[in-house]
Amino acid sequence: MSRKSFKEACRQWESDKARFVKATSLAAYSLTLRHHLEPRFMTLGDISPESVQQLADEELAAGNSPSTVKGIVLVLKMIIRYCEKQGWMPERRYEITFPKRKEKTSPRVLLLEEEKQLLSWLSENPSLINIGLLICLCCGLRIGEVCALKWEDVDIRQRVIHIRRTVHRIYHQDLSNHKSELTLGVPKTEDSRREIPISNYLVRILNKVYLDSYPEQYVVSGTRSPMDPQTFRNHFKRVASKLGIPARKVHSLRHSFATRCIESKCDFKTLSSLLGHADITTTLNLYVHPGLEQKRRCVEDMMNLL
Repeated sequence: MSRKSFKEACRQWESDKARFVKATSLAAYSLTLRHHLEPRFMTLGDISPESVQQLADEELAAGNSPSTVKGIVLVLKMIIRYCEKQGWMPERRYEITFPKRKEKTSPRVLLLEEEKQLLSWLSENPSLINIGLLICLCCGLRIGEVCALKWEDVDIRQRVIHIRRTVHRIYHQDLSNHKSELTLGVPKTEDSRREIPISNYLVRILNKVYLDSYPEQYVVSGTRSPMDPQTFRNHFKRVASKLGIPARKVHSLRHSFATRCIESKCDFKTLSSLLGHADITTTLNLYVHPGLEQKRRCVEDMMNLL
């Protein structure tokens, strides 16, 4: 019974799971199976509490974060439960020990001087892909949202950008050669479908490249097909390297936008709406981290009332 192929069991689990989950979720499960689980287990008999703990320990030692490793173990546990229900392996408990949660760190943001330097360079080099970076920095878009942005979504006259779709890469779980494709979809939550005002500064830059006669073209790619987010990431890395800005993720542009809004006294509810968060708590937890001077002013203001 336990000599059944682990890979075969995974394929049957994926086939059954496909009826109940989104393609994006199943693709994520499939990547975990291909890259982390199938190379380790040949048969169901190889799975034991000891081998699962060893998996977790080695994934952590390889540099993966505790949350990533927990995700890997979670997928494995779903496979195990499925196999137990099918009668392919006996039921048993799997208690995995993870290291204590590390102290949370604030999101990485560009320093003010770095942001000014980047804004200056992007405005002086207004290519379509650079306009995409500028939009991320000035409007706080996610990478999938900016790659899916069409010119019909950019209303220069009303000075607003409409977020209507996002793009992501789907990996086909039924293909052994790991082929994938870009897929357009709706934003991650209903609140992510939003309107973002365009500043006067950004309007002036957009007017240099605005393609009003090509509404179906994507802003960043300049074609009728969206740009791969990975291509966009790679471009930002090259720009950051050129300007001597320490390597950061494209998502840091969104963090920088949110941070500058807070520093400009933007109220949290408005910022949450601009970012497309479903819950203002997400905005507060991610971006509201008062510094010592802000705390000091708060205490002094309180004492002045006494």
